[in-house]
Amino acid sequence: MAEIVAAAAAVHAPQLLSRPPHEDPAKLDGSTDALRRFGEVLDDTRPDALLVIGIDHLETFWLEAVPTFTLVLSPEAEAHYMQKERRVPVHTGLAKHLLHGVVGRDIDLTYSQEAKLGHAFLTPFEYVLGDRDIPVIPLLVNAYLPPLPSPRRCFALGKAIAESLADRPERVAVLASGGMSHFPGTARYTAPQFSFDEWVLQEVAAGRYEELLDLTPVQLDEVGESELLTWFVMLGVLAGSGAAVPGSLLSYQHLSHHGHGVVQFVPPVADGAEPTVDEPLASPVPRHGGYEFTSTDFIYYRFPEPVSFPLNRLLHRVITDEELRSEFVRDPAAVAATADLTDEQREALLADGFDKLTEVGAHPLLALSARQVSLLEQQRQDAAAAVSTT
Repeated sequence: MAEIVAAAAAVHAPQLLSRPPHEDPAKLDGSTDALRRFGEVLDDTRPDALLVIGIDHLETFWLEAVPTFTLVLSPEAEAHYMQKERRVPVHTGLAKHLLHGVVGRDIDLTYSQEAKLGHAFLTPFEYVLGDRDIPVIPLLVNAYLPPLPSPRRCFALGKAIAESLADRPERVAVLASGGMSHFPGTARYTAPQFSFDEWVLQEVAAGRYEELLDLTPVQLDEVGESELLTWFVMLGVLAGSGAAVPGSLLSYQHLSHHGHGVVQFVPPVADGAEPTVDEPLASPVPRHGGYEFTSTDFIYYRFPEPVSFPLNRLLHRVITDEELRSEFVRDPAAVAATADLTDEQREALLADGFDKLTEVGAHPLLALSARQVSLLEQQRQDAAAAVSTT
């Protein structure tokens, strides 16, 4: 049977790649140093492949098709974030074996031979893989476009992956790329549920997973934790391979918009190794961090109603189409006039920020990303205009 020689769960925040000046560089270093530390574990354990379980922020798939689980089966994995790009080889033989093995165990698994990945993959490629010549197997979990898979469904997928590896000789490392609490593109962007993070870390450190697996997608949405779905796939892999163990915290940082956690499960961290934390964590932490769930439906990342599709399609084009983005920055009203939008949607598109956009049906990640890339394009146009006048 293939041996799981290393496993971790880790933050992939884009700020680790862009390092914006408004973020505390010491906190960013705390996260990237922990990622590199897990990379050094790969030097010691020498895996034949790294299974990277990540998510899609609507860079790879969007409303044309929304698969729940997707395996990337291209010769190379291509990951992008703004101007940064990495290509790493894919272990296609093992990935193909997993595809057939998982589907043969009655779990539907989409596959793609042409998928551009986002920062959920670029960040671990940059800081965990680095220059190491280890092929990857990218697996995407839908975490932002309801309906979402439940934690137990993700756990079942992980177990099916482990069972599919039963007749393989490879040494495999597993990385769950996601988490912790954050609400990108929403009005709650600067109010993460840090106490819930600390409860998750406490339960993981004790090897207690049942209450975590009992959470619902709606509850995860309420506390900004839907990216933990990648963790549950990894836990299923470990359970299915007989390696279910407590996790050891390598780093946790409280940023203004995001709880950054890095946890190593395999191999065990040496006794006495102290995690890097920017402030002491509470102990003991009450159930759910003391949070009381109240919602019966998604609050922040709701199902995108079909009536909002023209608006979301335009935002997606602003993100992906350089020519349209340039036109939009020069004359947003003219571009908005060509789209099949309601008056309310058009007004929100032309307003500042992204709150009004999400209120009229824009998906928060599309609203946030469209604003970000438009700002960068505006800066580019302003710089070009300044050069032309000198």
